[in-house]
Amino acid sequence: MGETSAIEWTDATVNFWWGCTKVGPGCDHCYAESFDKRVGGAHWGQGVPRRKIASAATTLAKLNRQGGKRVFIQSMSDLFDNEVVPEWFNQAWMHIHLAKDCRIQIVTKRISIVEKTISRSGFPTWPAHAGLMITVVNQAEADRDIPRLLALKARLGIPWVGLSIEPLLGPVDLTRVRFSDLAEIDVLLGLDPESGRMGPSLDWVIVGGESGTKARPMHPDWARAIRDQCQAAGVPFLFKQWGEWETRIDRDRDDPDWREDYKYALRHGGSHHWLNLAGGQGFHGERFHVMHRVGKARAGRLLDGVEWNDMPGAL
Repeated sequence: MGETSAIEWTDATVNFWWGCTKVGPGCDHCYAESFDKRVGGAHWGQGVPRRKIASAATTLAKLNRQGGKRVFIQSMSDLFDNEVVPEWFNQAWMHIHLAKDCRIQIVTKRISIVEKTISRSGFPTWPAHAGLMITVVNQAEADRDIPRLLALKARLGIPWVGLSIEPLLGPVDLTRVRFSDLAEIDVLLGLDPESGRMGPSLDWVIVGGESGTKARPMHPDWARAIRDQCQAAGVPFLFKQWGEWETRIDRDRDDPDWREDYKYALRHGGSHHWLNLAGGQGFHGERFHVMHRVGKARAGRLLDGVEWNDMPGAL
């Protein structure tokens, strides 16, 4: 937590508590849990007590006085963790409401309980200075949770919503997501019930690869596809990072040299990883890549030579 942040899409972070319970494949190598362990903590898991941060309210109030700061709430947890003491959430939600001169950024993996959680607090409305993002890491999570996010946007009047697709663990086709079972939401958001298109109803998409000692590589075409979908729909796109891996060799399956590349990857063991478009490491599939583990700093955040930093107008 701090008044400044190295995270590319925010200015500062505020945590009212540390700790969480893993709820999906994106949580497998949680950076926050790893950091917590490095400083002697043990606040992850079902039934495990979270660590309350006494200075959070003061930090947020100070940022609010500075005016205009983008503030990421709960970088070390999930604001809507249902194992957190209700009073803790109620206090945090009150302070978020009061920070009207901040541009609040909330990211959750628990979109299904957001509305119920805030309805039980003393502030049952959504603050006009806050946006909501959900983490999706694969197609199944996108299909399940994006309709829920857009439904909440309409019902609660959330000013902007988005996707944090990090770590990206497989191909995600946002045009596959359908909202035909939410007819009233289609009308409110201007969606075409026949095509189920997103249009401008999503306000932001962030994509990034995984970092850390057990990081899984991200196929370049997965990131490119999402970028292209965002550009086609007019949705701001931010590419956060490659993570630990960079593309050493980029080849199609019909390239006659791909077998030599595969042998190279095998010879170099753990520092290289063979990856195809479907996420497999076998000889099946297409768009085979040799991924080289070089570390987060060297891998950087350029996608096809460009640093993608688009943000919603509200930010």
